[in-house]
Amino acid sequence: MPRYEELVKKYTKRRKENLIDTVAAGLSYADNLAVDLGLMEDSGVIDTLTAAMPFAVIAVTEQMRVILGRKTGKAGFSDAVQRMLKTGAAMGVGALAAAAAGPAAAVPAAVGTRALLSKYRSKSMLGLRVQERTGRLKALREKRRPLPESRPALMPGVDYLPEE
Repeated sequence: MPRYEELVKKYTKRRKENLIDTVAAGLSYADNLAVDLGLMEDSGVIDTLTAAMPFAVIAVTEQMRVILGRKTGKAGFSDAVQRMLKTGAAMGVGALAAAAAGPAAAVPAAVGTRALLSKYRSKSMLGLRVQERTGRLKALREKRRPLPESRPALMPGVDYLPEE
């Protein structure tokens, strides 16, 4: 059983990916804001690069974890897909906010969307873990149920066949 300090370190490391994804998505809106303020000329190449950058960052970081052995290939792919979906949703909401209220509203809308999606996923995963643990406890309780008096006790690890 891990100690409290080990759990805190483990979950603190997980928060870094949210920060990286949020910064990458925010930077993709920063170029639009810079163009609107006149700090930079409008160029299709920069728009394409900044729109693809968050997804490239996600792919590279998840692949690094797989290569370094921190995750299996299946877990890395699953996490990358989830992160990309969350980033895509945040960028979509940011684009809608930029169209409705201007480019300055895009970054807070994207960050807020990511935070809401992270909170929803965390709560749904908590519910799933509680459900699985409840199922395990029920199975343990069923297994520990006393045998009827008419049967003699068996050696540990040996069970009676179920009655039909």
